[in-house]
Amino acid sequence: MTIPRTNDDFTPDWLTAALHSNRRLPMMTIVKSLTPERIGQGRGFAGSIRRLNVSYSSDSEMPHTIVAKSPSADLKIRDYAIRDGMYQRETMFYRELATESGIPVPDCYFADLDPDFGDFVLLLEDLIALEEGDEIAGCSLAQAALVVRSLARLHARWWNDGGVAGLDWLGGDADIPTGTKTLQARYQDAWGRTTDTLADIYAPELFMIADKFGDGLSAVLEASASGNQTLNHGDCHLGNLFFRDDEVVFTDWQNVMVTSPALDIAYFIQGSLPVETRRSHERELLDIYLSTLRENGVTGYSPDQLIEDYRRGLLRTLIPSVLSVANLDMETPQARELVQTISGRMIGIADWDCDDLIPN
Repeated sequence: MTIPRTNDDFTPDWLTAALHSNRRLPMMTIVKSLTPERIGQGRGFAGSIRRLNVSYSSDSEMPHTIVAKSPSADLKIRDYAIRDGMYQRETMFYRELATESGIPVPDCYFADLDPDFGDFVLLLEDLIALEEGDEIAGCSLAQAALVVRSLARLHARWWNDGGVAGLDWLGGDADIPTGTKTLQARYQDAWGRTTDTLADIYAPELFMIADKFGDGLSAVLEASASGNQTLNHGDCHLGNLFFRDDEVVFTDWQNVMVTSPALDIAYFIQGSLPVETRRSHERELLDIYLSTLRENGVTGYSPDQLIEDYRRGLLRTLIPSVLSVANLDMETPQARELVQTISGRMIGIADWDCDDLIPN
């Protein structure tokens, strides 16, 4: 099947064929009409997201709204996402791991990937009825605890799992030393192109650590690969989370990876709570994470190991921060406000003296 890129490519015939291919739609039922609408503009996404408003020829269990995710219309962003493997990772996650992930994720009705050109399309459950996380406002402590427990269940499900670590489409720390050297070079290149911008955004002490990190990034990643490994969401911020009652649904799996368990925790806690709230409740949330791991069968992981992994995870949040500013569309007012807000919260890297983890 042809992978659609534009609104005109999403036709009733195409959607009918896609839903028939996975038997999500009865063969006697077809899509009568389809109206796409763009959603999520101005958010710095690496893809295009549309809500498809659908009508069918007869009664069906399929919903009348479906979220379609496809490559970015911006060729620069699209090429960056393809080179990084973002589109492949998310498509393969929904094909191979989503139903076994151990946490709620959107139902996937169809997933297709063109390995030659890197194009992809996902048809996903529309979560419009849920409460979407707000990165700028941050979340409540109760919501933070809910997310931390969910991440612990995800991590416990794949704790030191050799099978998932061996998936060739999945990113992670296993590709060392070549992979870490490549990422270090990408970080240094991005840092050189964004230094002036980040000097205006980062606190002075954070800027100094980010500058120093360029020469030690590879060593930090190699240290992360030396301990426990598990499946991480890889981009765990509130913009990718939807809340309903006592559970949270995790979306946007473009950066899923196998790595040290505390990367997701560091990314989420630091980026999702106001600074003073984080400082007051950080260790409480880490205790919740550790106790939930143990409840789900993880043994031999000490509080000291968690703190070491957490500090290293905080330091690693500099990587997506710098690469995003350098490579994605951050020029819209919404995107700039988001970058400034999250960058202000990244003072946690200095709070925990994470520069001590960077070799001289």
